[in-house]
Amino acid sequence: MSKFGLSFDPVFPLWAVGLIVGIAFAFFIWKEFQRKQRFLIARIIAQVLILTSILGLLLKPSFKEEKPSLKNILLTKGYDKSKADSLLKIHPTLKIYRTEEAESFPLSESLNENQNLSNIGEETLFVLGSGLSSDELDLVGNRNFQFLPGNIPLGITQLFIEKPIRANESAYIRGVLNTNENVVLKLSAFGTEDSVSLKGKGLVPFSFSTKPKQQGLFVCTISSKGDNPVNEKLPIEVVPEQKLKILVLQKFPTAEIRYLKNYLAEKGHAIALRYQTSKNNFKYEYANTASSRIDKITPELAESIDLLFIDSSVLTGLSSSEKNALGNAIQNGLGMIILEIPEKEKTISQFLPISVKQIALDTVHIKLSDSKLHVLPAQSIEITPDPSIRPVTTHRERILSGYHYNGAGKVAFQLLSETYKIRLEGNVDDYSTIWSTLIEYTARSKNEKFKMSINNPFPYYTDESVSMEIISSGTKPTLLSDKTLLPLTEDVIIDDLWKAKTWAGNSGWHQFSIKEDSTELHYFVSAKEDWKALRFSNQVRENLLAQSSVISEIRTINKYETKEISQVIFYFIFLIAAGFLWLAPKI
Repeated sequence: MSKFGLSFDPVFPLWAVGLIVGIAFAFFIWKEFQRKQRFLIARIIAQVLILTSILGLLLKPSFKEEKPSLKNILLTKGYDKSKADSLLKIHPTLKIYRTEEAESFPLSESLNENQNLSNIGEETLFVLGSGLSSDELDLVGNRNFQFLPGNIPLGITQLFIEKPIRANESAYIRGVLNTNENVVLKLSAFGTEDSVSLKGKGLVPFSFSTKPKQQGLFVCTISSKGDNPVNEKLPIEVVPEQKLKILVLQKFPTAEIRYLKNYLAEKGHAIALRYQTSKNNFKYEYANTASSRIDKITPELAESIDLLFIDSSVLTGLSSSEKNALGNAIQNGLGMIILEIPEKEKTISQFLPISVKQIALDTVHIKLSDSKLHVLPAQSIEITPDPSIRPVTTHRERILSGYHYNGAGKVAFQLLSETYKIRLEGNVDDYSTIWSTLIEYTARSKNEKFKMSINNPFPYYTDESVSMEIISSGTKPTLLSDKTLLPLTEDVIIDDLWKAKTWAGNSGWHQFSIKEDSTELHYFVSAKEDWKALRFSNQVRENLLAQSSVISEIRTINKYETKEISQVIFYFIFLIAAGFLWLAPKI
């Protein structure tokens, strides 16, 4: 059913046009009554037509009509033809569109430009295949569609890299490979190789470990041989090791802490160690820092260090002023690792609110970064799982080490002991796995004026958008992309959250930087032929989130079309009416 509506686009204000034409209409009609001529009614009609044509020229009227329009199917790359056929059998009136990358389909219309998506987006009911990219989803506008994903292509479909990757520390790269055969997957990175043998078909998880020796920007490779070989370029940024100021407070010296101190000193951390030799006497050891006497924890001392290792016996024996100084420093960002949880956990609840129960087991059999099984002593308690506790090392469901947020800082615990035996065996990687990760998570974070992050998932491609965010400490940043100034917009709800968008350039490394300080964020632009399976999977996940939870009824919808009435019609009416008025006295 069509409805007709009239609208105007006046040359002059509507009130002015109405006032002038109304006065003119009254004047001319009065003049016609004054004239003693024939055809009075016809002359009045001619005057009405003249004034109507003038109104038409000044008001520029147009009419709006509702026209029926059918819902659409949009086919994208990798769509399943059987699903499209099934939809058309059920709903034969659906119109079919396809993107340039999608395979041809009978009676389908190709979308040559993304702009066409804005025209069909609100009428699209089904999207099939890999779905739409982030930029294309923005063009669609109203996302009232149901997404039917296509078959995932062979290749790496998921990729996880633990960040940040630091020099001289073990790094782990995990993912999922979609394969139709048994393969040996190989990682070539930092002059070394690591390989895994994957058996079975379908989605198979894999994991690599590597240890970069120096910082920098690297392009590694993940490859395999076979009927469907993998050959992907994996960009990795290796950041320098974080140098920390560490204080260790012990009741008595132990081999565990001696080896831990040596391990941390080799990494360049500044360490001061204090343990008690008698009731009022302490002994000190130092590495990479000047010697100083530490008789008491003061606010100044607590604020000057990044990480504190402390025995629970030392912690419970601190004075009230020392505990307050320590608590305030943790609230401001200090990290603290408690080396032994006391049986009465309430004595440390001020810093670490956990619940524990005693168990009979005092050892664990655990695998870390390699396949070797380690037997380590562990405190015979069990931490009750709690959402506020972030596990770091676990054995089955038992938490062996973890941390708890306390203001801006964190308080951690370590139940394992005699871990130095792993290092004595020459297994530095497993020893590092126990301690480096816990230290990384717990230590005081570096104060940053700005923090940048990219919203798009890897990979990024040439001429496609890269969206990023900056969290500022109160100052508006000046953002550069490869030395080119980028405009920023602040979030309308969240203060000091800035957003920007750019388009990726040539393949290779690129960077965002902030003019006000040395903050940098590097990203890698991949070639179009790289990471196809990963991109497909990322796009599928994004479209599944973007689709409507309630699908519209498949029926015709009303589409409005506005057409302006031709001005020639009003000129023609004016000429006919004026001609009659000129001719009437002569008849």
